[in-house]
Amino acid sequence: MTQFVVPILIGLPVAAAVAWWLYSGERAKSQADKRQRAVLAALRFVSVLMLCLLVAGITLKISHKQVQHPIVVLAHDNSSSIVANADSAWYRTSYIEQIEKLKKQLSGKFEVRSVVFSDKTTENEPITFDGQTTNLSSVFDYVQTNFYGENVGAVVIASDGIVNQGAEPLYKAAAFNKPVYTIALGDTLPHPDLSIDRIVANKTAFRNSRFPIMVSVKGEKVPFGNYQLTVSEGDTVISSRTIAINSDFVYQKELFYIDGASEGLHRYDVRIDVPENDANRQNNRRSVVVDVSDKPINVLLLQNVWHPDVSALVQVLAKNERYNLTVRNIADFNGRLDDYSLLILHQLPSSKNGAKKIVEQAREAEMPMLIVVGNQTDMKLLRSLVPAVGIEQKRGGNDDAYPLQNVDFQLFKTDFDVTQTALFPPLNVPYGDYSVAPAGQVLFYQKIGSVGTQKPLVYFVTSGTQKIGIVSGEGLWRWRLTDYVSNGSHSVTDEIVTKSVQYLCNNEKKDRLEVTVADVVPMHREVLFDAMLYNLSMEPVTTADVSLEVTDQAGTRIKSAFQPSATGYTLNIGRKPAGRYNYTATATLGDEVLTRRGQFMVVEESAEMASLQADHSLLFRLADSYGGKMFLPDNLDGLADAITNNKEIADTVIVTSRLLRIIDLLPILLIALAFLSAEWFLRKFWGMA
Repeated sequence: MTQFVVPILIGLPVAAAVAWWLYSGERAKSQADKRQRAVLAALRFVSVLMLCLLVAGITLKISHKQVQHPIVVLAHDNSSSIVANADSAWYRTSYIEQIEKLKKQLSGKFEVRSVVFSDKTTENEPITFDGQTTNLSSVFDYVQTNFYGENVGAVVIASDGIVNQGAEPLYKAAAFNKPVYTIALGDTLPHPDLSIDRIVANKTAFRNSRFPIMVSVKGEKVPFGNYQLTVSEGDTVISSRTIAINSDFVYQKELFYIDGASEGLHRYDVRIDVPENDANRQNNRRSVVVDVSDKPINVLLLQNVWHPDVSALVQVLAKNERYNLTVRNIADFNGRLDDYSLLILHQLPSSKNGAKKIVEQAREAEMPMLIVVGNQTDMKLLRSLVPAVGIEQKRGGNDDAYPLQNVDFQLFKTDFDVTQTALFPPLNVPYGDYSVAPAGQVLFYQKIGSVGTQKPLVYFVTSGTQKIGIVSGEGLWRWRLTDYVSNGSHSVTDEIVTKSVQYLCNNEKKDRLEVTVADVVPMHREVLFDAMLYNLSMEPVTTADVSLEVTDQAGTRIKSAFQPSATGYTLNIGRKPAGRYNYTATATLGDEVLTRRGQFMVVEESAEMASLQADHSLLFRLADSYGGKMFLPDNLDGLADAITNNKEIADTVIVTSRLLRIIDLLPILLIALAFLSAEWFLRKFWGMA
């Protein structure tokens, strides 16, 4: 208020002097009586005083206080295992009513936000209990991403604790740092169950070779006796043997060998007899798909020196029998490339090893190459030998580039999503200018800090008819390590490497109609197709009609039409029953009709049905480790009281302030003008000059 004192002290005598000067003189006295002059003097005094305050440029500080109630995130398990037991009707009716009652109890003091989770976490979706997998760790990722900067007070997780996807929930909760309460659902008591616990088989095998399938059988409280274990393909039984159950708990591994499989996709069904008292009849059968190839692919990996990235590549490719991998130091390699189908160059050419002869041989043979750039790569020499790489390094500098997944990538289908790769650490890449040929495709762009760029991180180009894949930096081994920590496996990085190699090794000439679909699709997922159509100049076309006909094993045909996209065509034919499907894509381009045929397999894959015994110990550890408590469904009132009485879950008071110049306040100016106008009107009304 002190800022008003000086303007007021100055304004008062000024306003008084002006009013006195105008209305105390003889002329004013002759034109108006004393009462009229007093009214006019008062109006002039107030208007002059307000104008003085405006001219003085006083600045006001306006403060606004906002109370933000704590957010309680109610995360509910939406997977099918919860309603697979005898009390499924109760969970679908009475239990849902109790959850709604809990929301009302909390909504008075808290802002309740509801999410559901199965394979991923989504908000404002109904509880339907139809999820086929459970990724509990995705709840913490979702809250940290979508509630960042908000006053999250606690997370309530309602689940049976059966987790079969994603990272370790306890690890994810550690970074959350908020109270975690749990509602323990499901039944922890073991029930009679004989199941196929696991099937292990290589994803690929070779035609006319013998390959193994390992089957693990698990039995709990099953009546003693002999049970038949059968491996079949379609209606043909390949092998069968007897499993003897003579104890309350049995875990037994059986090895089967498959002989003489033909080239293509093969689905093998493994079944075991179902006891009469079996509590879970959906885990007595499982399937595995093996891709039988004609011959192995020889891959040569040449390195400048040994590096952790080389180890990561070796570990990925060694899993796949389709690839025969040879690893050599460039200084020790004096052979030719005739026996190989793919050349991988790691940090080559370098200042010590130019690799010019090798690169020229690959170019002459039109051999596909995968080039992994690193700090030892001579970028200037690489650009001169392989101009299609398109990297021009400036001043020898480097950047840390995070992967930013290109959702419009078309060369091959990926099963991972942006949320999984967003967790990967950066690769160390050359700082400079990047260019990608018009026919090139980028799998990952570079994200520098938090800013996405159009610079490619992992991309594919074609030089003439030679396919080239480029990884712009080093640090793939960190991706693989983070993949395991975040997802519980190396599945994402393994898929990036194997599908990149698979694309590069496919030496068939480019068809003018290309169709991409996953070879194997779980039954609970939608079947997605992508297509690319080219004219005679091999330029992409998106204006023609492209149709698809899918035929199942019974001969039933379903016809659909592709939808044009920015770069090609897409089609979602939805979920399909388990089985083998053939497809024919047809494109009409002018007078031409182009076709492309292929096949895919839909398999039964319900991780939720593998075991129905709830894991309340996980829920207890989550709550106990992070300041919460575990509750049973019949004590949700106690949960509401515990959250309400937790003093750490408190309102947040947000005070915002802004500075406002009094001269910008239009009402004050209007009032001053109103007083002056009133004075002018009265002067005229009373006949004063």
